[in-house]
Amino acid sequence: MKAKISLAIVFILGVFGLAAANVQTARLQVIHNAADPNAASVDVYVNDDVAKLDDFSFRAATAFLDVPTALNVKVAPPSSASSAEAIASFDFTLQAGGKYIAIANGVLDPSGFESIDANRSIGFDIYPIGDAREMAADSTKVDFMVFHGSNDAPAVDVLARGVGTLVDDADYGQNTPYLSVDPASYLLDITPAQDNNAVMATFQADLSGLAGGAAVVFASGFLTPSNDQNGPAFGLYAALPDGNVVPFSAVTTSVHDDILGLPDRYELGQNYPNPFNPSTMISFDLPNREYLQIRVFDMLGREVATLFEGFKEAGRHNLQFDAAGLTTGLYYYQLKTENFVSTRKMLFTK
Repeated sequence: MKAKISLAIVFILGVFGLAAANVQTARLQVIHNAADPNAASVDVYVNDDVAKLDDFSFRAATAFLDVPTALNVKVAPPSSASSAEAIASFDFTLQAGGKYIAIANGVLDPSGFESIDANRSIGFDIYPIGDAREMAADSTKVDFMVFHGSNDAPAVDVLARGVGTLVDDADYGQNTPYLSVDPASYLLDITPAQDNNAVMATFQADLSGLAGGAAVVFASGFLTPSNDQNGPAFGLYAALPDGNVVPFSAVTTSVHDDILGLPDRYELGQNYPNPFNPSTMISFDLPNREYLQIRVFDMLGREVATLFEGFKEAGRHNLQFDAAGLTTGLYYYQLKTENFVSTRKMLFTK
């Protein structure tokens, strides 16, 4: 942590000299999300040798900085002597007073890495995003955007259990508009864009302490590291305006070589949120195609709802239960197949 702070100070002091010289400036945050093991650490130069960020590590971010509007960014190997050693150079023209995020992403040699789409460009690049935010528009909310930065992952949806679809059809290199949500803890399911039943990974995103704040949530790493030079595994991270990067905890760790994410056992998950009012999400895993029933019972064992009855394919599935017509209290929900029965409790409050 001390090393990262000192690096940021060097960078800020270098750019501050530009602001002091009455050069028009914009606000910029830089995020290193290039998962190539050969780019695990890089040097970043702004306008050649005017400002330098030494040994900028993968999944690190700067705070928002004042930078000149006529901007050249060069990326060099770690511990480089000058910008003359750069391996990539990018030019940007920013609007004075504007706020931007620049995300370094991709791999240095695409031929050595997996891409699920022959037309997808996964080479090292910097993705600029305008209209960035350092705080939420509403002080009671949390504003965040999502950036898809995993080159071997398909276009994805992000579903917040008990809330709905946060991200729809986001492809590699794309970012969403800012989303505004309550400061709470969420379970986020990552699924292929065309199949929300095939959960590739689940993360817990704790935004409960970020009221009034903003963040960039970025998908990072490889779904199949073995096909990508054993690079870092897939994860979900949030970069905050002060430069802190927060990892989201993986709830489901089985990101499989195929994108179907097939489970190897039956499991009935705890509903989320719980307690709930009036709706909640119930998830369950099937290792095989099964005929099943999911039913809800009251405390006396009386059936009050049948959420599903029929065949489901193998995979992780989500069902929403709406208790608006029921009375407050404790309920039980049950998954039953030919070979498996599981029951859990949930609390409905008004």
